[in-house]
Amino acid sequence: MRRATLLVFAVTSAALFAVVSARGAPEDAADTKKLFDDGVHALQLERPNEAVASFEALADRGVVDAVASYDRGLAYALRVRMAAEQPGDLGRAAHGFEEARTLSSDPRLVSDAEAALATVRAEVGRRKAREGVRVDVEQRSSLWRSLSHSLGENAWAAIALASALALGVGLFIRWLAEGSRARAGAAIAIVAAAPTLVLAAALARTARHDRLYLREAVVVSTSARPSDSHGIVLPQATPLPEAARVEIVEQNGGWTEFRWGALEAWVPTATLRPLAKP
Repeated sequence: MRRATLLVFAVTSAALFAVVSARGAPEDAADTKKLFDDGVHALQLERPNEAVASFEALADRGVVDAVASYDRGLAYALRVRMAAEQPGDLGRAAHGFEEARTLSSDPRLVSDAEAALATVRAEVGRRKAREGVRVDVEQRSSLWRSLSHSLGENAWAAIALASALALGVGLFIRWLAEGSRARAGAAIAIVAAAPTLVLAAALARTARHDRLYLREAVVVSTSARPSDSHGIVLPQATPLPEAARVEIVEQNGGWTEFRWGALEAWVPTATLRPLAKP
């Protein structure tokens, strides 16, 4: 991982973008800050095991913070670079970077997280290629979902509202107008506003549904074999690559149904790590 060293040094500036905070008593907040500071210090000294322990302790406390997630990803990436890797470290590094870019509103942190994520997934791809397996680690979202997320729920709702107003005005003018030009202008407004209203409302609904109900996770296992609902491995299914981002469909006991591109199957729950939502 050629860029890992640069990423480790980026933690000092990244830590300036946000401050980890905890709900509860002041002593809890102090303990949380100490864990965060200890993790950053361990990263600076290139002690990945100590950094992992600190940032995982923050996660166990329920801290949801973009910088903490980013630094946790750095800790796992550093452990890989220092040849102290444990199974699943690349997936856990990817999870931290995925969570950071999802949670953060800071463009610089998002850019750093995306660059780090690309590095991790490129390493996974190289390892798979050495095994003779060609796989696209990052499956793209559908065009419809990508479009709904491009502006967000509020923006699409505002467009739908504006289109509804334009449609109402057009219908009103067409009803009152007597001149051909006015009626033609009203007809154009109606033709443009009606489909825009339908499209924007549908996209707003998709964005709202994803905000409320979409659950995603990252594969943190080097051997996630898709199975059917009875736990029998699917012989023709491609094993899930480590660091892949999947959609959680359902959970049942120790098994999770997931969707990854066109593949929908089950894997043991322990092979996935859910992503926190803002």
